[in-house]
Order: sequence, then C-alpha cells, then structure tokens
Amino acid sequence: MNLYKTGASTTTIGLVVVLIVVVVGAGAYVALNPGGGNSSTTSSSTSNTTTTSLGAPVTIQGAGSTLVYPLMSAWTFAYNQLTNVQVNYASVGSGQGIASITAGTVNFGASDAPLTTSQYAALPSGTTLLTVPESDSGVVPAYNIPASAGLKAPLRFTGDVLAKIFLGNITMWNDPAIAALNPGVTLPVQAVKVVHRSDGSGTMFAFTNYLSDSNAYWKQHVGTGTLPNWPTGLGCRGNEGVAGCIQNTPYSIGPLEIAYEIVNKGSISYGSVQNAAGTFVLANLTNIAAGVTAGATGLPAGNAVWTKVSIINNIFNDTKDANIYPITTFTYFMVYQQQTGDQSKATATVNFIWWVVNSAQSAGSNLGYPALPANVVTLDDATINSITYNGTPIHTGS
Repeated sequence: MNLYKTGASTTTIGLVVVLIVVVVGAGAYVALNPGGGNSSTTSSSTSNTTTTSLGAPVTIQGAGSTLVYPLMSAWTFAYNQLTNVQVNYASVGSGQGIASITAGTVNFGASDAPLTTSQYAALPSGTTLLTVPESDSGVVPAYNIPASAGLKAPLRFTGDVLAKIFLGNITMWNDPAIAALNPGVTLPVQAVKVVHRSDGSGTMFAFTNYLSDSNAYWKQHVGTGTLPNWPTGLGCRGNEGVAGCIQNTPYSIGPLEIAYEIVNKGSISYGSVQNAAGTFVLANLTNIAAGVTAGATGLPAGNAVWTKVSIINNIFNDTKDANIYPITTFTYFMVYQQQTGDQSKATATVNFIWWVVNSAQSAGSNLGYPALPANVVTLDDATINSITYNGTPIHTGS
C-alpha cells in the first residue's frame, strides 16, 4: 500500500517521538545543567569548552542515523539550553549521513554502520574522517499481532528463523519453525507481513549482520549491508517509517531500534532473540549494555579504518555470557580531523561531541540507550583531542 511507502502513516509515530524526546530532553537539561543542583556535568579546566555557560549563538549541522534520533533530539535540546549552540540534526538515515559528511554539507555525520572500503575511498583527498562511537543500542524484531490473537508473552526467535522470515521462506505465523520456539503458544493462522527499511540504514546493517552470522544462505545471497537487496517485504523510510508501517499493518514484523518500540508501547511488540549461550533474551538496557561491553574490544584508533568493526560478530560465538543481547550496535559520530571553514562552528562541533561522550550518556537510559563503556570513552577522548583547526588542537582537556 503506497500509504505506508510514502510515510503518510508515520505521522502519529513522528509526533509521539517528538513529544517523548522533548520531555526527555527537558529532563536531560535538568540533570545535566551545572546550575541545576543535580548535575553530572562539571566545569572543564580547558578554556575552549563551552558547556557550562551561555555564549554567542552558534548553529551547527548534523545528519544521519535515525536509530539515534530520539536520543540525539534530547541531546540537542539540552545542549542548546546549556550553551546557546543550536545543533540542527536531520534524521535521514546512516547512508545519507555518510554521503553528507563526505560532501562537506554538514559539520558531523552519524551512522550505525562504519564506512565501507569504497566510502573511505570517496572521501576528499587529503582528509581524515574520524570515527567516534557516540551511543549504543539494540535492534529488535518488532511485530504487530493484534490483542485478539491472545498472545500472553513475547515471541521467541532465533537468528535462523528470522532469516527465513525475511527470505520469504516462512510465510505464516503458525509455521512449525516458529511454533517449535514457542511451545504452548497458539499462534495466529495469518500470513507474515515483512517490513524493512527502504533507505540506507545502519539499523538494517546491524540486523542483516546478525542474520548473516545466523544463516549461511542469507550470508551468501543477501549479506550484511545498509541497503541490502531484500528478498521480500514492504520498504519504509527511516526507523520512524518502519515503526509506522508496523503499527498500521496487522501481523507484520520488522527490524526496529528499541527506542521506537519504547515510545510506541501498546501498538508495537517485540520478541526475544536467542544468543550464542542458547538464552532467549528480551532486549533491555541491562542486556544491551552487557552485549556492548562484551563486544567493544580490540577497537581501532579513531583515525583508523573501522570497516570490519562489529559488536555483533564479536559476541556471536560467546557462549559464556548468557545474558547478553545479541543484536547490538554503536552509532558513530563522523567528523573530519582537520577542521576548516568557520572556526566558531568547528569549535562548537568538537565541544558538542565531547559533551555527548563525557557528560550526556545518562540521558538515553529511559529510551534503551546504555552509556558507553569506559574503554570506549577513553578511546573517544583521545580521538576528539586529535581534532585540529589550522594545525592547533581544538580541545585538549580530559
């Protein structure tokens, strides 16, 4: 139905997300405001950090990941209240975020997938694009099975069964493969309606990464990517679009960043996913954080190539950690190491990124975004401190 493809059905989803992030953003401001009496932000010892007092108005531009949009909206609201810096963020998908930073039309990009080899090759000659993990989250198999079906608990899925659903091999909700994972559950005798992204998406990168690890046919014929050639299903734009299509399509299923399920409780459910230890894990803040902590090891330097970095791959064969959620991903800031153009915008960009990494991680806890592990923050800080303007470091604090 074209209504879903054009995104018209996502209006309600968009309004709900906006309302939630404004409330969360206001809460983040109260929590992070150094003068508010409950602050997690402290004054920096560096003279070029502007997160403790209002300065001259500055506007910077960012674009990319829809996965991080609910959290990014909270951050930008709070940061503007703290500093007078306006961060305009376009939730256009990871693929467009990479394209925008490559073209130099934004001050920073955001992506849930690292750059590919060809994307690194397309960067302007003589530049170094830094990769800075800004947040982490989980991708869940979200579905809309009406209450009349009588399901009492979240459905269970393995990676192999999910792959077969998205390959079009499993077409009915009462398929024996789904029934075997959900003993005692009376499954609806209804066709499965697959939903996925129509645009380049880091959320889909994470999901197809997990399917590639779980199913050999998927790995060989579809693979891991931000814009795979989906074998079946309805394409919808953005996480907002996928949420809207699921909400408006009974008996549908699609990959969704968990925050979009949280803000739409009652109209969208999500299932538990089996990890390598054999545990069916229903994603939450604790087990997503456990997955990230277990998988965020051996990371390259921020100015290195991140193409092969995958939390999902790192934990896929981890049979010891029974309580980790297996479909977890970073969202990355992408910013040039050698800043040019308007110096005030360059400074504001670097200070915003520093603030996000060091002072604003707690703002996402109610939306399913755990704080970055300490080793990742340390790596990020070294990367941020390497950013220069005309050869001079912009931020040198700790």
